[in-house]
Amino acid sequence: MKKILLSITSVICLLSLTGCTVNWFDRTYDVPWYVVAIPVAVIFIIAHIYIMSGTYICPHCNTEFKPKWYHFFTYVHSLDKRVAKCPNCKRKGFCKRK
Repeated sequence: MKKILLSITSVICLLSLTGCTVNWFDRTYDVPWYVVAIPVAVIFIIAHIYIMSGTYICPHCNTEFKPKWYHFFTYVHSLDKRVAKCPNCKRKGFCKRK
């Protein structure tokens, strides 16, 4: 966890030295990096809170579980179901969100 925080801090420090150039209707604007980074960070934080707040139910053994955060980016999903591996029976299937 410390390595992740250290890398995020170093990236933010490097970005603070840079800026973005935006072309808008044939005009060029210099935009500070945080004008772009803050909305993107807020969207990722809200998505993370939404994803991690739900529990899923295994269709085979009816066990309630929370998958790891990195599984949400690799598993196939629909609106309220997600292919996940149950920690109890070790089977993969479309688990319904509770």
